[in-house]
Formats: sequence, structure tokens, C-alpha cells
Amino acid sequence: MKKERIVQQIPPAEEEEAEIPILPEEIIAEILSRLPIKSLFQFRCVSKLWLSLISDPLLAKAHLKQTIKNDYFYSQRKRVIISSHNLYSLEYESIGKDGSFSENLVASELDYPLKDQPNGLTELLDSTKDGYLYCERSEDDEFPVMVKLNLPCCVNPRNWVDILGSCNGLVCIAPDEDTLFLFNPSTRESKRIPDLPAGFAPNGLSVYGFGFDFVNDDYKVVKLGCGPVCVYSLRTDSWRKVGSFPFDDNVYESGVLMNGAIHWMASRGDGADYECVVAAFSLEEEVFSDMPAPDFVDTSFEFVVGVLNGCLCMLHSRNQLHDDFWVMTKYGVGESWTKLTLSIAYICMKPLCLAQNGEALLEVDGKLLLYNLGDDSYRYLVVHGIPEGDGFEADTYLESLVSPNGYCRSGIQVIH
Repeated sequence: MKKERIVQQIPPAEEEEAEIPILPEEIIAEILSRLPIKSLFQFRCVSKLWLSLISDPLLAKAHLKQTIKNDYFYSQRKRVIISSHNLYSLEYESIGKDGSFSENLVASELDYPLKDQPNGLTELLDSTKDGYLYCERSEDDEFPVMVKLNLPCCVNPRNWVDILGSCNGLVCIAPDEDTLFLFNPSTRESKRIPDLPAGFAPNGLSVYGFGFDFVNDDYKVVKLGCGPVCVYSLRTDSWRKVGSFPFDDNVYESGVLMNGAIHWMASRGDGADYECVVAAFSLEEEVFSDMPAPDFVDTSFEFVVGVLNGCLCMLHSRNQLHDDFWVMTKYGVGESWTKLTLSIAYICMKPLCLAQNGEALLEVDGKLLLYNLGDDSYRYLVVHGIPEGDGFEADTYLESLVSPNGYCRSGIQVIH
């Protein structure tokens, strides 16, 4: 006898009770704030509610707060950004993990604004014939000028992207000269910073600084040059003048962010009155102050500032090999400058961060290096995915949801 399968029908009312109860929005948002960016991007497709929550600037702030206060999240979401005619991203977690480092450091190429736009070098190469550049002359000259270009056969025609600063997941970049963008490498969202109004642009070389004004909840770009100091506010999407640079106009490098201020190495005075100082621009008050350099510094050399393990430091820049630098162990206290001598000489060096095993990750003359400050040992890192011989500059950033268009809704651009 064939048995009949009995299927019990659940009444509609009981079926509704059997469903998993929906969590309150604030609980969902709290859970989402702890997840990595990649997961959040996938979860945007779950529902309109989740898409709305993940797109909310409040979640971006909560996510950033979780990243900063949680050491595990911080190490998981920290990245090294590398510029070498393209922009690349390298996972911080793979560097110096568990007392060692991965033998297969692989950088991922990033999409960024103006990446595929031809630059001046491309146009120059296109105008050459057999390695010669032909230039027109005046009507009185019978023949054009012919110039031989001794360029390598494998010149990379793409732009070298200047990295001007990084803060809370946003990176200020210049893919072309004086064309600035705020760029989030994690979300691929960017915003072009408007050009300076007429009469604002300083003469000669310009340098920049980028950071976050905690009091006014605003991201700001500072531009220095021979002329007025100009500040761009993301909140107002505009530039304004904030006075003049109260030091000699001999600053050549981008500023360094620390303690709510952007710092540059500067100088003032002549002859016996000449002195090196660290110039600090407060992003909240938009005024300059200064801190003394070490008394024993040879002022005939050039210096730049950096940050290592939460301390301001001063390093040699250009021209000659050096094996030392100075660390300000107490911020703003001139007497706390401490000289450190390295077992390796450098021309240009930039501290990036401490790796997970406590070694210092440094950019030394266009290469990445792990340096043990305890026993003075070091090792160069081989990064795959970047063309050899190009050299590079590097910085760090955090994976975040912070949008460069979160304050001003104009100019939204997402790179696909």
C-alpha cells in the first residue's frame, strides 16, 4: 500500500511568526560599521534599506571611528599607496606580519582621475621622428631646428601622480600639474578641486598640505608659494586667502599632517640670525606657529619633516648621502629632539608607518625598506606589479567610506 506524504500547511498568521524578526536599523548600522569595505560594497545589493544605510555619511563616520579605535580593524584596513607613473595599492597586513613579511608582495593598480589622459611626455614622443624632435623656426631661417632626444626606448608615457597628502581614507593627488583631486582609492570616488580664482595663484613653485579640521568637520587643502597662503574648504567647495607665509619662501615638499596641523620645514632670518624652524599651520584656526629645529643641525643642508610612530621627525633631503635623522619625542618641545643614526645612508627618506612586527616601513630613495630600530638591521621589499626601474613615492591611507562629495554635492565622479 502506497503511503501518502502528508504536508502540513502553516496558516498565514503562523507563517509570519516563523520568519526571522527584522533587526532595528540602528543595530544593522552598528554591524555594518564593523565590516570591511569589500563586504559593504557587496551588501549594497541586499535591499534598498541596506543601500541607503551604506550610502549614509553617518555610517561612513561610524565606520571610520571603528577603524581608528580598533587595532585589528586598523591593521586590516591600512594600505600603502604607491605612485610610479600609475597609482598602486599594497596591503599593509602583508608587511612585517608575525615577525616576517610575505615574499609575494603584490601591488594592485588603481583607477584614478585622468589616468588615461595623455600627458606632455606622450605628446612630445608622438612628435618625434627616428628619435629627433623637429621645431619650427622663424621665416628668415631656411631649415627647422632638429634636436636629438636621448630617451630610453621604454619610456612610460603615463603621468607621475603626485601624492600630496592622505587623511581618513581620502588622498589628495595631482595627476597633472596643479590639477588636484580628492580621491578615495577604496570606493573609487573622486572630486576635482576647483582651480584657484584669478589673483589667488602664487608665483613660482607651489607646495600643498591636506588634512581634516576636526572642530569644523571639514577637509582642507593648503597651498603655499610666493604670494598669499590659500586654503580650499571641501565644505564650501571654494578657495580663500588667509594671509601670507611668515617664513622664507623656500619650501619644496608637501606638508605633513599631525595633531590637527600641517607641518613644513622652513627658515627665516639672514647671516647670524638665520634659523631653521618647523612651520605648523592649524587647520582649525588657519594660522601659523613654529617650533624650533634641533640646535645642532647644520643649516647648510636641506631638510623635510615626516611622522614616525606618532612623532614628528626631521630628515635630510637631496644632494648628499646622510645616515641620521631627528625625532621630536614630545610634540612642540624643542628640547625633546633626539638624533637617530642609521646603518644605511640615504639621499631622500620618508617614514611611512610601523609594520606589524614593530619595524619601521620607510621609503628610501624610491624603494620600500623595513628597518629594525632595535638592532639596526634592514631589508628591502620587492613589490611585484610595479614596473622595475621606475622608482616611486609612497604614502599610507585607510580603507574608508568617506566620500569626497559628502560635503559638496557637485562634481561627483566614480571611476569604473
